Amino acid sequence: MNSSKVDFISNLLAHKNIRVAEKERLFMLTREEVTKLSEHDAEKINELVKRIEKLEGEENAVVILENKKTLNNWENVQHKPKQVTAFLKKFKDNTVLKFTTHIWDETKYPTIQEFIDDLNKAETKKDFKELFNINRNLFNLLNYYLYVPPIEIDKRGTPQFGWVNFNDIKIGWQYPNQLLINWCKKNGRNPLQFPLPDNFCPQRPIKGSMITTFENIVEAFKTEIQFRENYMVKELNKRKNRMSDFTFVGIEELSNVDFYTYTSGVLSAIDTILEEIKKNETAKTIIFRHKMDESGLVIDITQANSFPTRRINRNNLSQFLGGGLNAIAGSLFGLCDFSVISQFKDENNNTMNGELLINYDGVQGTMQGRNVNLTSQPKFQEYNELIHGFTYSLKFYL
Repeated sequence: MNSSKVDFISNLLAHKNIRVAEKERLFMLTREEVTKLSEHDAEKINELVKRIEKLEGEENAVVILENKKTLNNWENVQHKPKQVTAFLKKFKDNTVLKFTTHIWDETKYPTIQEFIDDLNKAETKKDFKELFNINRNLFNLLNYYLYVPPIEIDKRGTPQFGWVNFNDIKIGWQYPNQLLINWCKKNGRNPLQFPLPDNFCPQRPIKGSMITTFENIVEAFKTEIQFRENYMVKELNKRKNRMSDFTFVGIEELSNVDFYTYTSGVLSAIDTILEEIKKNETAKTIIFRHKMDESGLVIDITQANSFPTRRINRNNLSQFLGGGLNAIAGSLFGLCDFSVISQFKDENNNTMNGELLINYDGVQGTMQGRNVNLTSQPKFQEYNELIHGFTYSLKFYL
C-alpha cells in the first residue's frame, strides 16, 4: 500500500463534512489495503491511528476505535467464553444493563436521559467493547440494542440493516435518531410502552410474536442473550419435528436449564450438528444429556452407534475437522468450549477412545465476514468413560 493511499484514507477520516457512519464504512472498505501496510509505513500507520483517535468524542465511532490498536491484524479473535458470560450476566445483576430489559421506578432513574447517561458511561462500555474481538455477531447485536451502530439511515428514517439474524428489527434504546428517547421525553411514559412507527414494525412474527411496541423488542432481545422459560426445549422440539425419521432422547430434561449466552450462535451450531448427524442415516438415535455443577454446564449431543471413518493424524489434528466441525466451532467461538468424543482411529489404524478439544481457553481465529476460521490446533486427550457413539460436547461457563 503506497503512501498516497494512506494519506487519502487518513484525510477522509479527518474530513469534517463526512459523517461518522461514512467514515466507518470507509474504514471497512479499505481494511484489506490497511492490512498490507509494511514496516516502512510505520509513520503513516501512526498518523492514521491519530486520525482515528480524534473520533473518540464522536458518536458512532465504535467500529473504527476498536480497530485503532490492531490495524495490521484487525480480524484476530480470541476464544474467551468466561468473559462473554460475565458480561451477559450483568443483565441480571443490579447494573444499568439490567434496566435495559426491566422497567425501573423514578427513584432509580428520574428521567430517561439520566438512564441513557448511565448506559453511556465509559466504564459501562469498556467490557462491551472487548466483545468485538471475541464474538463479532454478539457485539453487533448488543451495539444495535444498546448503543448506535454505524448503519446508513434512509429518507424515512429507517436503517438499511437490522439486528443480526433478525434484520426486520431495526430499533434499539438509542437508535435510530433517539426515537425512543425523544418519545419518552415528550410523553413522560414507560419506554416499554413506546408504540413503534409503522416502518419499524416487522411484517411477520419474530419468534412467534408480532413486534409493535418496544416491550416486544425487549422480549425478543432477552431470548437472544439467555435460554430461559424452556426456550431451548421449544427450539430443539422444532428441529425434532423436522427430523421425524430420527429418534430424539433427553430433550425434555433440558426444560429447567436457564443460562446466559448468545442463543442464536448456539442454535446455529446445533443446526450444523444435526446436519452432520443426518449424513449417517444408519444411526437414527440422537441423545441429549447435560450436567451442571459449579464449574459450568455441559450439554452433550450424541449420535448413538455412530463412529468416525476419518482418521486422526496426531501430527496435524486440524485435518480431522472438515467443513462441518469448523462451522460448529465458528458458531460457538467465544460462547462455549467445544469438543467431540468418540472412538477414533489414528494414522496407523490404531483404535483409541478420546476427546478432541476444538474450542478451548486460548484458541484464536480470524474473521472473514461473519465467519470465524480457527488458527489454533485442536488438542487430543484420552477419554476413559463409556463411548456410546459420536458426541458433540458443549461446555458453558455459568
